[in-house]
Amino acid sequence: MVEQSNLQELKNSLSIKEGKIGLKHTINRKAKLFPFVTRGTERPKFKRGFEGVLGEFTRNICGNTFEGSLEIEDLIDEISKMVNVNKEDQVYLVQILNMVLQHKNGKIKVFHPHLFQYLSLSDGPEMKGEQEIGKFLTDVLIEDSTEFQKIFEKQLSHDLISKLILDKLNGLSQIDIQKKYGSKLPFLSRYFQDDFLFLSKYEDYFKTHYELLVSYYYFIYISQLSLKLAQQSKANFTNNNEVYFTLDWEATSKSRKGYGYGYHLVKDAARNLLIHVNILEHLNTLIGTEDSKVYPELLDKYEALSEEESQSFLQLLKQWIIEYRVHSSLPEIEICSESTYSSLVNLLYSSIEEAYQKPSMQGPRNRYSLSIEEIGKKFFLKTRGSLGYMLNVSQDLFLLLTAVCLKNERKSLNQLFIDLENRGMYFDRYSKEEAVKLLDKLNLLDKKSDSGDAQYVKPIL
Repeated sequence: MVEQSNLQELKNSLSIKEGKIGLKHTINRKAKLFPFVTRGTERPKFKRGFEGVLGEFTRNICGNTFEGSLEIEDLIDEISKMVNVNKEDQVYLVQILNMVLQHKNGKIKVFHPHLFQYLSLSDGPEMKGEQEIGKFLTDVLIEDSTEFQKIFEKQLSHDLISKLILDKLNGLSQIDIQKKYGSKLPFLSRYFQDDFLFLSKYEDYFKTHYELLVSYYYFIYISQLSLKLAQQSKANFTNNNEVYFTLDWEATSKSRKGYGYGYHLVKDAARNLLIHVNILEHLNTLIGTEDSKVYPELLDKYEALSEEESQSFLQLLKQWIIEYRVHSSLPEIEICSESTYSSLVNLLYSSIEEAYQKPSMQGPRNRYSLSIEEIGKKFFLKTRGSLGYMLNVSQDLFLLLTAVCLKNERKSLNQLFIDLENRGMYFDRYSKEEAVKLLDKLNLLDKKSDSGDAQYVKPIL
């Protein structure tokens, strides 16, 4: 509801004090869109991969929390003491438990999906960033967690050693988890849910590819949402923007779509991401929403207002732009009395952009968008010499997405590439040719069909 009090609420949110000049750019109150932080120390660098986020995500799905970390040596000692074996056999039992529970580098070996809940967060300030991403992913990718919780239950194991370990695992506590974020790309959320549930039916493959699946959907979601916000009210939130990947093993050049229409698009959009997030925070507050509306939704809400309400909102927006410029120490400007909704939104954008051009504001602006680059560099970007970073698909990632696209069906090559695009992965014709060669090499192509030369891809799992 459009009220004068909305303006005061926004001023309070930005710590504007009566009779004083200055404000604090506060986000994630009325427009909760990204789990990013502006403090560089809290931004996850993913030195341990996606492990910390994955543990938090899994615990959130199950409605659990886990304080501390799993002390593997203590667990092994406890189990070995409760098992009645000869003294000379004790050492062999400990060796077996060690082999089942941990890798040579000391990391937890996930021999059962339940153990994903015991993956710990990073030490230090990055813990906060990992927790926030885990929360974000649970909220935007999982709608009803009931079906997903079953995947991580302590299911009966026919393996005696596994049963012993699962019986002794404890430390998880049930908590009430409140929803914070809402999915702005529900079509991606639905694909994730279908892919997740399908993959979970194949436990061994799931255990080794769960991290890659979740990290991919995280990267695609934040990349696509960044691109949508850059398009403002013209954005289409019902499907993906075309962003091209290249396969890890192929050569590239400037003439390829992976260069001109690949990571450069994402990086360009990300440069102004913090500005868009601030604008949406301001607009959502002024128009009186509680559900983090994006540009097209805000335009729809504005157009649905009565004539009186729409005029009140425009007046409120003009008043705010003037006050924002004063508190940001920007030059005074004239605002036309006949300004439209679009022109005022553009003016607010240019005002916030002007404020963020100050030397003191460059740091937060640049650090905010680095959250996309950090996860990209870990899994989905590759330096291509003078071409710089390009979106990259490893063989493992390509086969994983191919597996979840096909499910248990035999599909045409054309349909496979359409299904990959539905999941945000676009290839030009050269990459498609390389992908076909790989599928043929792995004996996954079926050339016998009723349609002559059409090629079909066989299910992987």
